[in-house]
Amino acid sequence: MVADTLDLTGPWNIAIDPVERGDEQRWFAPVENWDRAEPHPAAGWDTATVPHDYLTDPRYHFTGTAWYRRSILVPEGAGSSRRWRLEFDTVFQRCRIWINGKFVGAHEGGYTPFAFDATAQLEPGRQNLIVVAVDNRVKLRALPGARTGETIQSGQFPWLNYGGILGGARLVAHEPVWIRGQKIETEIQADGSARIRVKIAVRNDGPESLTAQVRTRIVDEHGAELPLALNGAVTVSAGATGEAVLSGALPQGAYRLWDLEAPWLYQSRTNLVTGGDAATQTASFGFRSLEMRDARFLLNGKAVRLAGANRARGHPGYGGIDSDALVDQDMKLMKDAGLRFARLQHTAPGKNLLEWADHHGMLLILEVGMWAFTEPDLASDELQSRFRAEMSEMMEMAWNHPSVVGWSLGNEYESWTAAGVDWTREMAAFVKQLDPTRPVTFEAIIYELRRLRDEKVAGPRAFDHVDFISTNIYSRAVAEYLDLVHDRWPEKPVFISEYGMRADRVTSEQKRIEQFDAMLAIVTERPWICGFSYWSFNDYASRYPGTGEDGYRRWGLVDEFRQPRPLYQHMREKLRNGF
Repeated sequence: MVADTLDLTGPWNIAIDPVERGDEQRWFAPVENWDRAEPHPAAGWDTATVPHDYLTDPRYHFTGTAWYRRSILVPEGAGSSRRWRLEFDTVFQRCRIWINGKFVGAHEGGYTPFAFDATAQLEPGRQNLIVVAVDNRVKLRALPGARTGETIQSGQFPWLNYGGILGGARLVAHEPVWIRGQKIETEIQADGSARIRVKIAVRNDGPESLTAQVRTRIVDEHGAELPLALNGAVTVSAGATGEAVLSGALPQGAYRLWDLEAPWLYQSRTNLVTGGDAATQTASFGFRSLEMRDARFLLNGKAVRLAGANRARGHPGYGGIDSDALVDQDMKLMKDAGLRFARLQHTAPGKNLLEWADHHGMLLILEVGMWAFTEPDLASDELQSRFRAEMSEMMEMAWNHPSVVGWSLGNEYESWTAAGVDWTREMAAFVKQLDPTRPVTFEAIIYELRRLRDEKVAGPRAFDHVDFISTNIYSRAVAEYLDLVHDRWPEKPVFISEYGMRADRVTSEQKRIEQFDAMLAIVTERPWICGFSYWSFNDYASRYPGTGEDGYRRWGLVDEFRQPRPLYQHMREKLRNGF
């Protein structure tokens, strides 16, 4: 049976809670006289349309806890044997959830999707009150968050704490035994054939152990089925999750590779049969190979050498909501200028951005909000636990997307310290355990390069533990530092993950154009540099020290309204046909 979905976007009631009295006054509970036949009364509450950002809502501009609630009629026909999942795409930054006054769960991590089993709290055939308390305050060792340290900067991060239910939300009904997800891995062989392995997570929320039959078919974008049938079975205990692993091979000519100029996609359509019941799940993927060899980043056996730009979340009209229209506008602007390989942003992107990149041929390195943490933070169990949890959520969301070609362990953390080296080694191993098919990296700050230059002793370095080296480099000694890195790790490709100049800190746009031309010349002369990505694609709002008096950090190739500057036009002329 196909899952039933109740869309939860649209109007919700909202109340900000500046003095933190919502719990004491039980804002999470229905009023006593509610008969459950009509929607819950909304007296005293405002209305907001979800997705919603209360930080940039002109009524609030609020940092703190905000409460969202709405009631929804759950159909009686759902049946007592079926299960209900409550899903959210992104809620920044931490939230607690109740249904009909009963606690459902809590989540921390503002950019990754999550879900809770809501079966016990929902009552089919009646109105049900869903309440979400969202907190967007900056906390120590959150992702992103404040860091240990005594500087003014350590208590902040340089983009806004957009708060609210920033993405989609839904209730999904399904059978007690259901497909939790698929992980699809492909490997291109020397003879041109392709190995495919589909790992299918099957959840059993029923009362008894059972064996389910699993059948997967691969179809192309036009619905044509490939000559490959994958069949198997999995036994899952009650209240547990099992995994069916199906594998097979396709001969050369039976499939097409996903690459930048021909981003060919396929679907894995998996059927789960338990007795007379059946469930279907579809996942999109592509056939392509990644390899780090001889200081080259190889996609389908060909060296990647591409430019990119790092996109900052936020827009004057949308706030922190990454709408389909905004994603489409931004990504089209990037691709039209030849900017096709980037770490993109400091946080996990939405599914809409990943799907755009898959369909249009972009290369992305993904990371969670692991920004600028200090040695005490890196050594803490608290930060390590949060990183593992949020990284796992992001990877599970993104690992079937062929546009995703690398995982980042963090940006500008104190990688030169003992704790930084340990973090890089341990988290690289953790990420590789979850996904051995993609390379890992981290974005080093200039202090890492200066230590490398100034310390003559060849001790352990964080760069030892990554597959390719990424560095944010704003120094004038670009060539010197890059050559130093290559001399020390000659087998690893190098990615310039950030460089640039602020548009509001130069005497003319020509200065930025000249800097770009100089960087392009440096990159062109060094074949072991696989890419370079400008900071930033767009101007972005911030409270971080050094922000302009208008509230923006004007690093962008385009402004906050996406109006291109002369540097964007110059890049477009130089890069759209490659370099």
